[in-house]
Amino acid sequence: MSSPWPTGHRFAERTRAKHATIHALLAAGHSKRSVARQLGMGLNTILRFSRATTPEELFTGQWQSPLPDPS
Repeated sequence: MSSPWPTGHRFAERTRAKHATIHALLAAGHSKRSVARQLGMGLNTILRFSRATTPEELFTGQWQSPLPDPS
């Protein structure tokens, strides 16, 4: 899957950085609650980032153009 944004897009770069940081902390053995406290983020945000195996999975919603109609 290609990224909906070119490299250098602020939202995409920020999301990739947060994703990497969260996954690094979780891999180091920190709890999701602890990661949320350390980064000053909500637990639901940490849960969403932790479920995404790649940052591109988080690029959904208002920032993406709608999918073309298959019919």
